[in-house]
Amino acid sequence: MPPLVLTSSGKLQGVEDDGCVVFRGVPFAQPPVGDLRWRPPEPVLPWDGVRDATEFSASAKQRQLPGDVGDLIGIPAQTQSEDCLYLNVWTPACDERKRPVMVWIHGGGNTVGSGTQPRIDGRQLAMAGDVVVVTLNYRLGVFGWLHAPILGAYGNEGLLDQTAALFWVRREIEAFGGDPQNVTVFGQSAGGFDIAHLMAMPAATSAFDKAIPMSGSLIDTITKVEARAVAERYVMRFGGWDNPERMRRVSADDLLDYQVELTGGGFGGARFGPVADGYSLGLDAERRIGAGIQTRGMPLLIGHTRDEFNLFTATREGADQMSDNDLLAAATAPFGGMRAAEGVDRYQRARGARGESTDNLDVWNAIMTDSMFRIPAVRTAEAQARHTPQVWSYRFDYPSPAYDGRLGSCHSLDIPFIWGTYEAENMKRFCGEASPELESLSETMMQTYLAFAKTGNPNNKRLPDWPTYNDSDRAVMTLNHESEVVNAPADEERDFWASLAPRELSRVGG
Repeated sequence: MPPLVLTSSGKLQGVEDDGCVVFRGVPFAQPPVGDLRWRPPEPVLPWDGVRDATEFSASAKQRQLPGDVGDLIGIPAQTQSEDCLYLNVWTPACDERKRPVMVWIHGGGNTVGSGTQPRIDGRQLAMAGDVVVVTLNYRLGVFGWLHAPILGAYGNEGLLDQTAALFWVRREIEAFGGDPQNVTVFGQSAGGFDIAHLMAMPAATSAFDKAIPMSGSLIDTITKVEARAVAERYVMRFGGWDNPERMRRVSADDLLDYQVELTGGGFGGARFGPVADGYSLGLDAERRIGAGIQTRGMPLLIGHTRDEFNLFTATREGADQMSDNDLLAAATAPFGGMRAAEGVDRYQRARGARGESTDNLDVWNAIMTDSMFRIPAVRTAEAQARHTPQVWSYRFDYPSPAYDGRLGSCHSLDIPFIWGTYEAENMKRFCGEASPELESLSETMMQTYLAFAKTGNPNNKRLPDWPTYNDSDRAVMTLNHESEVVNAPADEERDFWASLAPRELSRVGG
């Protein structure tokens, strides 16, 4: 008999996949189309009979990443629709076991990605740890992050979609064999940035019990002024102030084409992500987390890969030709014009003292890795540790063999090892050919995340003793074939970032 579950909205029929029970394309909100475009998610309408849940839904509307990056890291083009608010559940059994639940929020700069990518197939994780795994879609780009009060849009509809999915899990997951009182949210890149803001978002209060932001944490929210300027350009382009409601009838492809134009196809243009609208999300998420308003007592596992930014330069033609003047000019963005030279010098001296490369491109990669990923993770860990001792920090160090090793341990490389999908055909170039060593590394990563999801502590028999993070020892677990704890890695650079005024901190997000 095909697996059946009864939810509060109706019956769902799933499918068995090599011993794992899977429910795909499960609605957690009404389709955000027509009059619901740019509205907060509305509750699912009940259905009669049995709803088929054997096929994935369409992904959110998006444009494929340019160049080789999307194929390399495993964000393939997929069927897309504005009707995208669906989730997927993998469970060992729909019984009364009340297993820990792990809910994944995908990355992609809040403009690409989905909960149905092959690299995040939940079967291996669910069966390895006897846990329930959930992945979800949320609205991307202009559809999920347009701050247009004239249309009733906060600019945080993407976050509200994630919140709606998390509360669906609270209500419904017991029918799938999960424990609604033991929910861990984990996500990478934009998923990690979003999780950090969910930790400070009033609407997400009590939506989850533990958090794992990966390669993404506290960055400056987009201001209302910045976000409204983007919305105004959209209204002027497609609606006009005499009748902005015309915007709801513009084709999704036309809206996406203009989004690509505004963003410049990458860094430097309009941003889409958490907006400090003053209602759904405040201005200072770091202060709210530091005060423990929503997260007091919530265990946190947070970290990044060692060479995050290499992904964005190793695949860019001519990046290795960076001159001294190029480096100094580029450093004005993260450090500010007054301290760019000092910052470059600090990185060159600190890296040289450790025997690391001081080539201009390597220094730039290190600066941007810190700007976008490591330093925000440090700030988030410090904020949470002010009131909650259960905070652990990690760094993923395994290097990719792709691009003749120039990627190092780059952005997104940890994902297939956590999900046990490193052997997938589309991951071999990125991760390397399957071997006992890679199998062992994946097992270590999976058991670490599973231990945290089950107990709120990532320590397990595959790792040395892992102390909690505090602002004196700054203990970081480096995860590789041989894992070890390092205290205060690259602390000279961290200290320089701490000396910068808040206005000088980079606002670049990934």
